[in-house]
Amino acid sequence: MGLLLVVAGVPGTGKTSVARELASLTGFPLVELGSYAVEKGLVAGFDAETGSYVIDEDALSREVSALAESVEGRLIVSTHYPEILEPDVVEKVFVLRAHPLVLAERLESRGWGRRKINENVMAEILGVVSYNAVEAFGEGKVYEVDTSNASPGEVARLIVGVLEGRVNLAPGIRIDWLPILPPEVLSRFDNYE
Repeated sequence: MGLLLVVAGVPGTGKTSVARELASLTGFPLVELGSYAVEKGLVAGFDAETGSYVIDEDALSREVSALAESVEGRLIVSTHYPEILEPDVVEKVFVLRAHPLVLAERLESRGWGRRKINENVMAEILGVVSYNAVEAFGEGKVYEVDTSNASPGEVARLIVGVLEGRVNLAPGIRIDWLPILPPEVLSRFDNYE
């Protein structure tokens, strides 16, 4: 049975690029969870307001657990909702984080609407993905990596270093944007209209 190495984070933190670099460096197979769910028909519908599919989380979790059982070694999973995965098949979760202003610029460059940008930036400010991962898997399996000023290759090499024991990265929630953000920045992103 294989174990999952999860690369997680809100949109714009670099999940897809880092996971692809990590797969290239390690040779481990990669599953991009959102695309996989759509490809396998594990969706409960489509949300026209957000422009995204509603994932059947239970069915997707079962499918990924079965996939892990069929693989020898490790399998990389890229997702923004790691908490849907079964804890017993997850080895480590690397939550990618980005400074909220850097993240906003990245999402704006994608042409996203203000509401979607604000929701994702506020999720990053509050550390929602990290919190959910720690709740699901325990603090010892979750590692935060700041991608604000690092290339996907640098982040992937750092993750490989952690896996090989060459890089000492403390597990748990270590990144807190709230103390360094002035109130006007927070108020910029708390509007969802």
